[in-house]
Amino acid sequence: MATVKVKLFGVFRVDTRTAEVELEAEKLKDVFTALHEKLGGAQLDSGLQFKDAVVYRNGEPCAKKSTKLADGDELWLLSPASGG
Repeated sequence: MATVKVKLFGVFRVDTRTAEVELEAEKLKDVFTALHEKLGGAQLDSGLQFKDAVVYRNGEPCAKKSTKLADGDELWLLSPASGG
């Protein structure tokens, strides 16, 4: 397990009322489960999943949920852009 810092932006920050959280996860896909456990399901009613986010790892886009994480990685979870 790696200890990673997760920064939340956009709708994710608003919904969770959290800007940043430290989690333990082995792979990127595990971060979403860890978020639910740490922040509680009530704050993530929409069921935040990998497919719902634009993910950056250490400042670089990360599109594979099977990406193995390392201690000290910083993840950014951004809500996809939308408009009308």
